[in-house]
Amino acid sequence: MKFSSRIRVRTWIYFILLTVGILATLWIFQIAFLSSYYQQERTDNVRMVADIIEEGIREDNIGIKIQLTAVRNNVCAVVYNSQGELLYQVDSVGLGCYLTQRVIENPRNVSDYIQRAEESKTKDFVLPLENSQLNQSMLVYGRAVTIDFGNFYIFLNATLEPLDSTVDILKNQYIYVTLIVFFLSTLIALLISGRMAKPIIQMNRSAQKLAEGNYKVKFEKSEFGEITELAETLNYATAELAKMDELRKDLIANVSHDIKTPLTMIKAYTEMIRDLSGDNPKKREEHLDVILTEVNHLDRLVNDMTKLSQFQSKVLELNVKEFDIVDLLKQTVNVMQGLIQQEAIDVEIMSYLKVIVKGDEVKIGQVLYNFINNAVKHIGEDKKIILQLLVDEGIVRVEVIDHGDGISEEDIPYIWDRYYKVDKHYQRQTAGTGLGLAIASAVLTQHKAKFGVNSELGKGSTFWFELPLVKVVENEE
Repeated sequence: MKFSSRIRVRTWIYFILLTVGILATLWIFQIAFLSSYYQQERTDNVRMVADIIEEGIREDNIGIKIQLTAVRNNVCAVVYNSQGELLYQVDSVGLGCYLTQRVIENPRNVSDYIQRAEESKTKDFVLPLENSQLNQSMLVYGRAVTIDFGNFYIFLNATLEPLDSTVDILKNQYIYVTLIVFFLSTLIALLISGRMAKPIIQMNRSAQKLAEGNYKVKFEKSEFGEITELAETLNYATAELAKMDELRKDLIANVSHDIKTPLTMIKAYTEMIRDLSGDNPKKREEHLDVILTEVNHLDRLVNDMTKLSQFQSKVLELNVKEFDIVDLLKQTVNVMQGLIQQEAIDVEIMSYLKVIVKGDEVKIGQVLYNFINNAVKHIGEDKKIILQLLVDEGIVRVEVIDHGDGISEEDIPYIWDRYYKVDKHYQRQTAGTGLGLAIASAVLTQHKAKFGVNSELGKGSTFWFELPLVKVVENEE
C-alpha cells in the first residue's frame, strides 16, 4: 500500500488543505481588503452623520444632538445656504479639519463643492483627499438638501486613520497564528485518523485470518456507525462462510460416497463376471443387472448435478405459459405410480376441478416430482400423502403433506442446499441423488415464487410453493 493512500496521511492532507483555505480567507479579508473595507465603513459612518444633520435642518433644530454626533464620530461639519453663507459649524478634528483650512478660508472652494453636489445625480459626493500638511488621508462628503424654505448644503470632513502599522501588526500576528493552526491541525488530524484507522487495521488483520480459513474470527465494532455496520456485515459473512465450509465438507463426503459406492460395485461385479460367472448365464445376468443399476445411479447423479448447475446459473430460460396445475399433479402421481403402489401409499388430491396458473409447466413438474418423492422417502406410519391446492387473492398455494419423520427447526434453513443431509450418517438410497430439494429451490427461485416448508420433528412436513392464479374451474360446464 502506498504511504500517500493511508488514512492518517490523507486525513492530515485534508486538514492542511482546510487550514490553508481558512488562513487564506482570513488573509484576504483581514489584511488585503482591510484598507478598502475600512474606507467603506468610514464613508457609511459619515453618511449617517449627514443624515442626522439633514434631519435637524428639516426640523429647524440644529442643536446639541448634532454636535455630539459629530464629536463621537470624529468628523467636522459645516452647513451653508444657497447664497454660500455659513450657517453652522462643528469641529471635532481641530487642525486636521480640511474644511476649516480650505473651505471656510476660501469661499471659492465653497462654490466648487456646492456645484459638485448640485451636479451629482444623487445630490451628494465623496471626495478622497490627502492632507499634505499632516501627511494624512481623509475624505470630504457633501450633500445638497432641498426643503420648503430653501436649499442647504452639508459638508463633512473625516480623517482616515493610517493602517500601515495596523497591517504590519496583523501580519506579525498572522505568522504566529499560522504556525499554531498548522500544529493544531496536524495534531487533530493524527488523533482523528488514528481513531478511524484503528478499527480498520483490526478488521484487516481479522480479514487476513478469515482468508486463511479461520472462521472463528470476530470483527470488532467501533464508535463510528459505518464501521460498526461493516463489522456486522463481515461477522454475518463469516458465519455464512463457516456454514458454507461445513456444507462443502458435506458435499465432498457425500459426492465421494455416492460416486465411490457405485464405482466399487461396478468394479467388484465386473471382476466377478471375469473370474466367476462368465460362463454361468444366470449369475452373469444378475451381476450385469447390478452393474446396470449402479451405472444408472451415476447417470442420474451427473444429470441432476448438471441440471442444478444450469438452474442456479440461470442458463435455462423459463417457458412461462398458462397450464392446469391439477392435471400436472395427476400426471406426476401417475409417473410415480409404481413406487407409490410398491410402498402401498395412499395419495389424496384436494383441489378444484381445474386450476389454471402461470409458469413453466415442465420445470414446475420437476418441483412436484421432487416434493412428492421426498414425501415418499419420509412417509409416516399412516402411509398417506396429501396434495392440496389453496386459492387466495390471485395466488395458488400448492402443498405436499406427509406425516412422517419431520425436520428439526435448526435443520430447516439448510435443507435446500445441495447435498445437505439431516442425517450425517446417511446411507445412499438408489432412488435418489440427494439434489431434489436443491433443484426445486433453484426452479422456484427462477420463477420468483414464494416457497418453504412447515415441519415438526416426528410429526411430518408440509412442503409448499405459490404461483400466480389465472382462473379456477369448480365444476364441469
